[in-house]
Amino acid sequence: MALNPIMVPMDQKEEVKSKADIVEVISSYIPLKRAGRNFSGLCPFHGEKTPSFMVSGDRQVFKCFGCGEGGDVFTFLEKIEGYDFREALTELAKRVGVTLTSFKPSEQSHLKDKILAVNEIAERFYSYILLKHKKGEPARQYLKERGISEDVWKKYGLGFAPEGWENAISFLKKRNFGDADVAASGLVVARERTNEKSYYDRFRNRLIFPIRDVRGITLGFSGRLIDSRNGREPKYLNSPETEVFHKGSMLFGLDIARDEIRSTNETLLVEGEFDALSAHQIGILNVVASKGTALTEKQIATLARLSENVALCFDTDLAGDKASRRGIELMDMAGLTVKVVKLGKFKDPDEFCQKDAAGFSRAVLAASNIYDYFLESTTKRYDGSTADGQKKIGREILPILSKITDDLVRAHYVGKLAKVLDLDISLVSEAVEKKQSEINIKNDERIPTAGLGVEPGEKLSLEEFFLVLFLLSDEVNKVILKNIEPGDFEKEDCLRFWKWLSDIIRTSKTKNTQKLLKNLPIDLVKFVDSLYLVNVGSEFLDKELANSELLKLADKIRENSIRRKLLEVSQKIRIAEKNENSEQIKSLTLEFSKLSKGLVKKDLHD
Repeated sequence: MALNPIMVPMDQKEEVKSKADIVEVISSYIPLKRAGRNFSGLCPFHGEKTPSFMVSGDRQVFKCFGCGEGGDVFTFLEKIEGYDFREALTELAKRVGVTLTSFKPSEQSHLKDKILAVNEIAERFYSYILLKHKKGEPARQYLKERGISEDVWKKYGLGFAPEGWENAISFLKKRNFGDADVAASGLVVARERTNEKSYYDRFRNRLIFPIRDVRGITLGFSGRLIDSRNGREPKYLNSPETEVFHKGSMLFGLDIARDEIRSTNETLLVEGEFDALSAHQIGILNVVASKGTALTEKQIATLARLSENVALCFDTDLAGDKASRRGIELMDMAGLTVKVVKLGKFKDPDEFCQKDAAGFSRAVLAASNIYDYFLESTTKRYDGSTADGQKKIGREILPILSKITDDLVRAHYVGKLAKVLDLDISLVSEAVEKKQSEINIKNDERIPTAGLGVEPGEKLSLEEFFLVLFLLSDEVNKVILKNIEPGDFEKEDCLRFWKWLSDIIRTSKTKNTQKLLKNLPIDLVKFVDSLYLVNVGSEFLDKELANSELLKLADKIRENSIRRKLLEVSQKIRIAEKNENSEQIKSLTLEFSKLSKGLVKKDLHD
């Protein structure tokens, strides 16, 4: 049984929701453009080049017709920030100035709160050891040798976990945290050797990096050994997966770099924590660390929300690294422009910044487009003047070019590759097209649309398209309402909505569509919201044109209904004839005749 995420007075939920404009909230994360009565943009939850993400200010809902994500303003914050419902409600309440009176968190929310509280106290503990305790001296010396200033330690909240098996857990127990709470945070490891369950510290003799979300809340930790004499221990150790920490979603330093990223519209993405610290120290403030070159979709979605450009600075040959190439493909699909910062003679960004700060800053400004980098890297490794070299270059570069989603960009680099290999451009273009066919790129993610005289696509039935147009009008069209009955609809949701509308119109004093929809039954809300978010094209904003098309669609739906009924009656007639039931045959034949006349009248009218 699913847990109720939060118990809070319903009127407060509705108060917060009514005051929080979903268009304004979503616009703070991604650019939205007016699309008829709705707004559209690139979906922040999956990579796409053609906008399929729709937002309705009227209905206060959103939906992506590419990946299927949808819901209200709470759902959006839960999805994009990783909030639970209580966190989303609390955040929105702050935005709109509503004071929440009381709530009862779920077990899951309670556990998350406990973990965050443990993390906060643990961060203070580690920070105190680094900054003030004598046990922190080895770490302080280590950071000074690495060229990192104390101001930067403090800004990023660095700490130190000293030698010893129970330093952190003993400290946390004294602050009234139980074993279960500390274990849930991942800061300790269970001992399995004794009958009685006990724990020891996960991080020992390690420099501690808090891993925070965009709000600056510590979700987990990463620890680096400062004494690598024990070769059995990994150099870096991260918190395990917990209720709040998911390594594949995190970017180190995001809370510190966020404002600068948005201001510059670019992210400098490095691999390790020290790369980020050194870059920040020399004044490059839009830097975050991915903690690995194998970028995840969640990390890329975060990057795409903050800026349109990413400059990669990894100590890896990206062209020869499959994990890196996959991440770059995903960034391209997410609409990001990707560049590469060249390290030259330096092994990593950290060393570059420490030894030549001005040179690193120039390298960032001179970052080259990722596809130029790929061509340059590959042609350096292979001889393009030989058949074998051309084959190796083609094997590496063709799959990369074939996955470029922008046709013009792809054509540009096809031309460049043809020039590098001294081949006819048509041959290279053919090879790229063949590779596209082989890997079967799925790049048609457009939302269902329909124009005048065009049948709706597979994703939108005739009946649904009719209702989409019907809901465009501010006032219910009574003529249309009379021309079609609930029983004429084949789809169950369409039938139920039309029946509800027909019934409520008889008793309601208002004919305003929006006012009527406020009384919509809960089981129809999701269906109507989906209809509301479909983009039908600006031509249908013309009332006369929309009404004309509605009449045509109503006639078609009515005709389809008659044909279905004729088929049903004819089947009943055959059964009656088989059973030699003359009375039933006579009645059914009369019904068939009436239905047929209705169809003939329509055909004559057409």
